[in-house]
Amino acid sequence: MIDTRLAAKYCRERINPQHLAEALLADPGTPTLATELRTALTALEMTEGFIAGLITPLDRSLRDVEQVLAAGRHDQIPLIENTGVLHARGPRLDALLARRAAQIDHLRSLTRLWAAEHPDTTPQ
Repeated sequence: MIDTRLAAKYCRERINPQHLAEALLADPGTPTLATELRTALTALEMTEGFIAGLITPLDRSLRDVEQVLAAGRHDQIPLIENTGVLHARGPRLDALLARRAAQIDHLRSLTRLWAAEHPDTTPQ
């Protein structure tokens, strides 16, 4: 079953996953609105996964810096990266956030088309 929660989250459209699956099975060899919608949902889900994967190391690096700054004279301080904390991950994060925004715009267009063609899709 295809996860359609991102359509509800970003587009405020409920897409019945069963109806989407049925539409995909109806014409498996031909690109259709259903295949485009599945592709858009999958791509957005992957992009958000990549973003989530960057957040943990960034957060850890920033917490280390914060701990060093807050440390007292006798506190043990962690070793922190001297360079590249944001250089290494910042541009990738920016690119992924831009990709995510474009994917959400594309998904919104597709969900509007889907809602117009399928009465089972109701506004949230």
